[in-house]
Amino acid sequence: MAGRTEVERRAADIGRDARDLRHGLRVNLFGYALRLLYPLLTAVVVVLYGRHAFGLFTAAQAILLLALRVCLLGLDKAVLWWIPRRAPGDERNGLYGVLLRVLVAATLTAAVVAVAGAPSLAAWAGQPAAAAALRWMALGLVPLALMEVLVHACLGRRRVEAQVFIKEGLGSTALPAAALLLWLAGTRESGLAWAFVLANTAALAAAALYFRRTFRDVPPPAERWAVPGELWRYALPAGLMETLNSALLRLDVLVVAALTDAATVGVYGVVVQVGSAIRSVRTAFDPLVLAIVSQIGARPDPERLRAAFSRATSLVLATQAPIFAVLIAFSPWLLPLLGDGYGAATAPVLVLCAFWVLNGVVGLNSLVVLGYGRSGLAAFDVGATIVAEGLLLLALVPPFGLVGAAAAVGLAFTFQNLLWAWQARRLAGGPLYDRVVLHVALAVAAAFAAALFVGAAVWPAGPAPARLAGFAAFLLAGTAALITRRARRAR
Repeated sequence: MAGRTEVERRAADIGRDARDLRHGLRVNLFGYALRLLYPLLTAVVVVLYGRHAFGLFTAAQAILLLALRVCLLGLDKAVLWWIPRRAPGDERNGLYGVLLRVLVAATLTAAVVAVAGAPSLAAWAGQPAAAAALRWMALGLVPLALMEVLVHACLGRRRVEAQVFIKEGLGSTALPAAALLLWLAGTRESGLAWAFVLANTAALAAAALYFRRTFRDVPPPAERWAVPGELWRYALPAGLMETLNSALLRLDVLVVAALTDAATVGVYGVVVQVGSAIRSVRTAFDPLVLAIVSQIGARPDPERLRAAFSRATSLVLATQAPIFAVLIAFSPWLLPLLGDGYGAATAPVLVLCAFWVLNGVVGLNSLVVLGYGRSGLAAFDVGATIVAEGLLLLALVPPFGLVGAAAAVGLAFTFQNLLWAWQARRLAGGPLYDRVVLHVALAVAAAFAAALFVGAAVWPAGPAPARLAGFAAFLLAGTAALITRRARRAR
């Protein structure tokens, strides 16, 4: 009887994980409509403000996002790991103390960036007058940090809407929208800086309202301002990992800025933004998968872990592939519309996105390492990747330009994810992939092979018919493979 009860419990847990992952996919698919607004609005903003101003803003944003990881102290990621492990009714434990410490740290960090970082960046760009605008931009660091904690707390309860609609939807889309409105209002010298502040303030307000709704059934903890020691022990290595990871994600921008000029950085900023459309498909699953793995890690269950991990990997791959197919078919037409020089972004965009699709298959392994509490090991892995990417950037950017930068980033993250895959397998005590992943991978490969074959066959008629025919072949082959797979499962 006890064995049957355990089997039933595992089946119920696996079923809940599957439902939450499917719900996460639906929410993310709906959220892509909001995400599509971001590159479209950003394209308008780039045209209005110019490549040089946008390049300066891109460099300033990279510095502030690195500072964000410092002032968060890893507490945002620790909250996401901590909440799924709490007993019902205890999920607020430590949250108020975390918010207080992040508020103090973010305020101090913003002051340091405003005093030291803004003048240095303005002098580097040859625009000393821009220092004042960049100082105001540092104010946006405080609401951004608090929003991150509140969103991660909601994600700990598997509320993926906080990530999709608030952080990635409102938080991202409001920035170019505010920049556009400020430009139309005549605030053109400091419009991008003020847009950063306004967008993050709006996102914080939305996150606070959603947090209140998500935790309305959870009573306040007895000790409101205390932070449990276990949470700190996870947070500090996680904070180091996130700081290093933020440096890693911006290292390419900083190296390109050091080796080229502001206009080239503006073009590369578009490459990074378009690449994020692919990468964000996987990272959108990260909080939900981490919450699931963290819960499993409290009471290890290899069968449940393998089922949830494989389903998440399959969903990521099946979602990334069509977006990449769209970029292959249409980015050579769309990117040059941004203006002179942006046609050069086409090749690096495709190189970078190809690597993001590859890493979508193995990238979730990092969440097993983190979910099992090994935040220190994850920090070491990110540090090793920084070294690898730095060497690759220095080797590939001078001879190959932006294509070299894209290849350096892709190769470095491939190294990182393979390292995480090896560690995750050892921590889990066995394989993490089942046959579902293989079936989806074969279907995606067949769809791309069909697109390549048809596109090559039609190419003599011209690039436009070839691209359209290849994309149509991808859709048909992918749909046929999906129908075949479902038919086999129904037998």
